[in-house]
Amino acid sequence: MAGCNREWFENISAWHDDEVTPEDAARIEAHVAGCGPCRRAAEVLGGVRRALVAKADGEVPKRLRDRAEAAARSARAPRRRPFAITAALAAAAAAAALLVGSPGRGVGAAMADELVSHHVRGFARERPCDFESSDPGAVAGWLEGKLGYAVAVPAVSGARLLGARLCQIGETRTAALMYESGDKPLTVFVPPPGSDAATAARALAGRGVGCTRGPLGNAICARSVEQPVLAVAEVDVAALAPALGRP
Repeated sequence: MAGCNREWFENISAWHDDEVTPEDAARIEAHVAGCGPCRRAAEVLGGVRRALVAKADGEVPKRLRDRAEAAARSARAPRRRPFAITAALAAAAAAAALLVGSPGRGVGAAMADELVSHHVRGFARERPCDFESSDPGAVAGWLEGKLGYAVAVPAVSGARLLGARLCQIGETRTAALMYESGDKPLTVFVPPPGSDAATAARALAGRGVGCTRGPLGNAICARSVEQPVLAVAEVDVAALAPALGRP
């Protein structure tokens, strides 16, 4: 994403609002077509708006309006770091989540919001990984050194390991493994043993692989064999579950 900066994300937001000239629209569309992070940011922004429009006939609780308005103000704020708008979109997606449906057993709405937000923000960065490597052993070693617990890096069918980053689920520092499956980003969270996220993963997975629908239709799947993991991708549940190894 060489050359991308805050202005590109502001341009994408204005483009979605039909606030650009035809010439600027053509320029933005050409950039988005060749830039993965900007394309994903555009997809998330479009998904947020479609979800909100679809639910516009119901009364929106004040707390959700406040969160969406705060996200919009954040996106418009000047001199923010390059990916501020994507972070704001993740916040808006979290607000929209409660409008489009709640997750099922194991993973509550608040945790689903966190998982999807970390997934979106991670892949919106120019370099999604804090540690880049396709070697599972090297990635596992880096994570254990940073987090203090062993991380079994799972093989995900049809996906290529990009590396890893650190995130926080609730109050717990957690490993986030970054994959690319075709042209779709995939994040696999490996929470520490005994954490709330690990407990939620086991409850959702049951004896194998279990899935639910997260914010804006994102698939959230869990696998309980070996270490419990939680995976998030912008695909249908039916596509993600087999990749994790549904029995």
